[in-house]
Amino acid sequence: MSGLVLYGVALFFALSACHFARGRRTNPRAIARYSCYATALLAAALLLLAPPTVQAGDRLHLLGIAPAVPVLLGDVLRIGAACAIRLLALALRDPEPARRAVRRQLALLAGVLGVRAVLFVAAAPGLDASDLTAAPSTGARLALAGYTAAGVLYLACCLTALLRRLARLARAAAPGRQRSGLRLLTLSLVAGLLWNAWGVDDVVQAAVTGTQAGAEDALCGVLGLLCVALLAAGLGTTVWPAAYAAVRRWLRAHRRYRALAPLWRDLHTVLPEIALAPASRLPLLPPRDPQFALYRRIIEIHDARLILRQHLDPRTPRWLAAAASRFPPAAARAGATAGATAEAAALAAALERAAAGARPNPDTPRTAPAAESPHALGQDLESEADQLAHLTRVYATCPAVAEVRARARAAASCPTAPDPDPVASPVR
Repeated sequence: MSGLVLYGVALFFALSACHFARGRRTNPRAIARYSCYATALLAAALLLLAPPTVQAGDRLHLLGIAPAVPVLLGDVLRIGAACAIRLLALALRDPEPARRAVRRQLALLAGVLGVRAVLFVAAAPGLDASDLTAAPSTGARLALAGYTAAGVLYLACCLTALLRRLARLARAAAPGRQRSGLRLLTLSLVAGLLWNAWGVDDVVQAAVTGTQAGAEDALCGVLGLLCVALLAAGLGTTVWPAAYAAVRRWLRAHRRYRALAPLWRDLHTVLPEIALAPASRLPLLPPRDPQFALYRRIIEIHDARLILRQHLDPRTPRWLAAAASRFPPAAARAGATAGATAEAAALAAALERAAAGARPNPDTPRTAPAAESPHALGQDLESEADQLAHLTRVYATCPAVAEVRARARAAASCPTAPDPDPVASPVR
């Protein structure tokens, strides 16, 4: 596969690792943990072993570093991913594998890495473009061949263990999406084994010529693409639907959260005490949990509405009627927005009175029940957010509400002045 394709595959594995990491926080099971480790290590290994990255290693000799170091690090990460795959096979058999079994696999990993490190030093390889070249001696060529063979054998053992477990799960699964996904994952492992088995050609080439090719031939590239395609299809069938639903819920909650911003911002400016907790992030960044942030913003808006009951201006209905005569709503929307317009105007006028420091109305105590509301409380968080978003749009865009706000601001700034003709009052 070309470098760009490998970078794309690495991005896919990185996104999968992020999804498994999120599942690990909400449901800390060994399956999610080892899946996260395997995909993250594979992503990092592919980034380091991609031909453009390997070729860029030629510049490391200027820093006194062997140019073959990126290849060695990439191989270490790939072997670590193979160990995570083996541990994942254990977790699929037992949700929490025994510590002795985990330690045995970690000890085997350490042994493989140690043997490969010794063989790598014995081969003393250099870098020719993207190919590893052993020192000009028979021992160095054999060491490079052994280095490659150890990785091929270990990866084959780990893939075989996971393949056997997934095949059993696929046979036991009921017909449906999960069974289809498990079958696709099983086929991806078969393709991965064939892809890995083609590495025997690299072993022979290293033993004969002392060179390990960095670029893959056509058949090896086809097997790699087939493995990745089947893996993506399997994950897309079993894992990604839940991830897609979670992303969609996040986006919908974030959109509702932003839709309430104009009304909440004005309420919070005048009544900063409604904030339940100070923001612990930069203002321009989205909330980490928009569902909770939306819930908190709804509560804060309702608290502000309750506080502003004591600042309601009895002249608001008359001002709104005069403003509505100047800015009549469309006939199709008149019934749908009348209640929201009335409350938005009442909120705007009460905000102006509260901002000017007007005394609360003695006959409207702070703890009085809510007056006429343009809508009943929503049955759930989403419906209530949608209703408040509609109120916010009317509050921010309706010219009649802007007219009432201007009248209330003028009246609050000069309480003793006579109330002028509302029709002649400009919108500010």
